[in-house]
Amino acid sequence: MKILLLGLLLLGQAHAAEIDLPIRSDGGSVSYSTPDLLGRRGELIPPPSIYDLEELNRVLFSERRLQSDELKKVKYFLINGDIRKARAHLLKLTFTQTKLKPIVHRYLAILHFIDGEFAKSYHYLSQPELQNIPQFAKICTLKVLNQIVLDKTRDLESDWNRCRVENVFNLKALNMVWLDTLVQLKIAPVKGVTEVPFKTVRLAAFERDEAKVMMKLALYLNQEKLLLSQIPELTVEQLQDPEIRELAGQILFRTGALAKSYKYLEDLKSPNAENIKGNLYVLRNKYELAYAQFKLALEQKQNSQNAMERLLPLAWLLGDWEGGSIYAERVMASPQTQINKMTLNAAFLMQKGDYTGANTVLDAIAQRSRRGTDLEVTQLGSFTALMQNHPDNMKKQASLSCSQYDIINCWVLFQLGQWDTFPLTVRREDKLTDKKEWEQLIKEDLNRPLKETVYVNQLDIEEMDDKLIQLIPNSP
Repeated sequence: MKILLLGLLLLGQAHAAEIDLPIRSDGGSVSYSTPDLLGRRGELIPPPSIYDLEELNRVLFSERRLQSDELKKVKYFLINGDIRKARAHLLKLTFTQTKLKPIVHRYLAILHFIDGEFAKSYHYLSQPELQNIPQFAKICTLKVLNQIVLDKTRDLESDWNRCRVENVFNLKALNMVWLDTLVQLKIAPVKGVTEVPFKTVRLAAFERDEAKVMMKLALYLNQEKLLLSQIPELTVEQLQDPEIRELAGQILFRTGALAKSYKYLEDLKSPNAENIKGNLYVLRNKYELAYAQFKLALEQKQNSQNAMERLLPLAWLLGDWEGGSIYAERVMASPQTQINKMTLNAAFLMQKGDYTGANTVLDAIAQRSRRGTDLEVTQLGSFTALMQNHPDNMKKQASLSCSQYDIINCWVLFQLGQWDTFPLTVRREDKLTDKKEWEQLIKEDLNRPLKETVYVNQLDIEEMDDKLIQLIPNSP
């Protein structure tokens, strides 16, 4: 055993010259022998190449840095309006224990607010870690907006006053006008209060951001007519801002100046501009061009409710069943309107010829809600069953529709009783031979009056009746 240890010690000394030895504080090299290392404990300094600063940061702060990178991605997607990707990256941080929790909750509140889920947005904004300085100043304006929408007026006034104090150096006084007006409308609504902010306003004297605030406020409060006369007075510098031109176009569109509105919006590519141009095409009955404009708006803003509300009827009108089924699936619906969304989706699937898919959606409606017996649902169910050759289901759906005074399904129900294979008969390609004598009845022909076909002469009937009458009763 002693020989083995001695051999290892000699081997280490042999290779000592080929490796970097630890450095003593006095600059000399140190032997790897155990006694020498123990004697110089605390004096050894590792070479800089072993643990440089970049590697040390990566080891110690990798998790925090990864979380910070995810938040940067979320912020990027939020700014670009890509809500789905923002939500996907944010979900990675939702259930982790991180010091960035206040920022995560703030971004979640923004996401839910954009989606119209104000109660969830308010829930995240009410978290304890967001009520302290400096976090409250960053979320208070959004919290106040949620309180206005949800009618939570108990803390509205106090939260708004605190928000104004903590943001006195962050927000301009003009930017406060917007929320201040909304808060006053909610707390103490007075007639004419929505006109107050615009009585002394002169848009041409404002900077770009200030002009945008007042124009947006006018549109929100339906007071755009108070700024209509000032649109031609906008300066060249202001009109170089695409957003100001977009707002000017919206004001002109709402007040009926359609030609002037188009001049402001013609070269703009924003979602709102595309929606307004689409509306202008609809008013001129150019539905194909309008359809293209609304699709452009939806590509730029995936949750554009204005574009979605106009795309669906145009898709039906133009017969784009494939596109309509896609848009119907993307509609954001509340629990109260979820059945409406499913019914619309089933209608597009039926028109597309996807009867199996339509039937699946209709079955889901019947299982999830009592509205499975609504007329719109039963009409779709009747036709889908007809095309799938399901007579039993067709009879059930047609009966439900007929009971709601749908004359077409009453006729279908009658035909089911007359034909053994009515679904197959309806889909026959060859024409059924029939006599069209009834068509003569709907043509106006004064020179050819209708002729009655006499099967039994009425006089003969009367004569026979007379013979049966006994004027004198038979004597006993």
